[in-house]
Amino acid sequence: MSRVVVALLASIVVLIPGTLRAADDDAKAIIEKAIKAHGGEEALTKYQAGRFKNKGKVAVPGAGDLEFTQEVAYMLPDKFRESLELTVAGNKVNVVTIVNGEEFTLEANGNKIPTDENLTKLLKNAQQTLKMSRLVPLIRDKKYELSVFGEAKVEDKPVVGVRVTAKGMSDVTLFFDKKTNLLAKVEHRTIDIQTKNEITEERIILEYQKDKGVRSLWRLDHAAIVSSFRPQVA
Repeated sequence: MSRVVVALLASIVVLIPGTLRAADDDAKAIIEKAIKAHGGEEALTKYQAGRFKNKGKVAVPGAGDLEFTQEVAYMLPDKFRESLELTVAGNKVNVVTIVNGEEFTLEANGNKIPTDENLTKLLKNAQQTLKMSRLVPLIRDKKYELSVFGEAKVEDKPVVGVRVTAKGMSDVTLFFDKKTNLLAKVEHRTIDIQTKNEITEERIILEYQKDKGVRSLWRLDHAAIVSSFRPQVA
C-alpha cells in the first residue's frame, strides 16, 4: 500500500469522528431551540404528571377518514392511560390503553384485547415516544443518540428533522417548524396490528395550546398513518 493511500485513510479516520460530533451538536442545538419554544426546560420538567386532550382524524382502511378524540393521563417516566374514541360505521368505539411500567392493558368497548409480541413492542414504543415528547430527556438522558435528518415540509411549512435512536426502541424522527421551532411531526416505524406488517406512522401536529407555560399539542392529524402507507413485510 502506498504512503499516499495510507495518509488518505488516516485523514479519513481523523475527520469522521469530528464530522459525526458536529452533526450531533447540530441536532442538539435544534432540540434546545425546540425546548425554549415549548416553554423552556424548567416548565417542561416541573410537572412529572399531567393530562391532555387531543382531537383530529385518522384514516382507517375500508372506513375512510374518521374523526377522533383522545384523552391522555401520564406519570413519567413509564405510566400512562389513553382513551381514544371514534365512530366507525355509526358505532362508537372506545379504545383504552393502560401502561404501567412493564404491564400493558388494551381494551376496546370494555373487551380486553390479548397482547402479543407485536402489540407489546408497539406499546413500549408509545411509552418512549411520550417521554421523548417532553424533549428535555433527549439532551439529558445519554441513552438517546441524536442526528440531523434533513429538511422537509409539513403542511407546506419548512421543517428540519432530528433522528432519535436508543437501544431497545424503534428509531423516531422529530420534525420541527423552522420558523417557530415547535414540533410539527413525529415519524417512526411500527407494526400494523391487523396485517402484522411493518409500516411508517406519521403524526402531524396541527395546533398548539399553552397551559402553565408549556405549549402542548391540541389538534393532531393521524391521517398520514395510512395515506402515506409504506408497508414493508417484517
